[in-house]
Amino acid sequence: YSLGLGYVAGFRDEELKELGQGALFHDIGKRHVDVNIICKDGPLDDDEWKQMQQHPQFGLLILNNHDISDAIKACCFEHHESFTGNGYPQKLQGDEIHPMARIVAITDTYDALTTKRSYNDPMTPTDALQFMDEKLRAKYDARLMDAMKDVLFKMAEAKKRA
Repeated sequence: YSLGLGYVAGFRDEELKELGQGALFHDIGKRHVDVNIICKDGPLDDDEWKQMQQHPQFGLLILNNHDISDAIKACCFEHHESFTGNGYPQKLQGDEIHPMARIVAITDTYDALTTKRSYNDPMTPTDALQFMDEKLRAKYDARLMDAMKDVLFKMAEAKKRA
């Protein structure tokens, strides 16, 4: 999803390559989160949530040990930031959030909503997009949210033709 959204948003080939890598590495910091928290059925308690919220920092520490671009690191470190400024870990808002991290934030949420997880059953793609549009839209770059709808429509059309 991230590459499709990046393409529709006008990213060049080199940027798409970085975006793809950033999307792959965005949750690498979960390696340092207790597996019982990651796989827990039901909501996390306050202590578990605090540990989960550290995964972007853990990820950045991992990526800092490698020759990886700042854009890829931003996908990892900023994908839980919110356009309204109430995300984590830095409480960035709006244009302070790296454009690639904005894309990963949208596609990560969409994936979480449409994939079976220990804590929820998957939504249909239509229901997930409607939920994001109605309940979460303020968290995301509005232009990218509109582009996400376009990406999913094009993917559905391509699937019908296949």
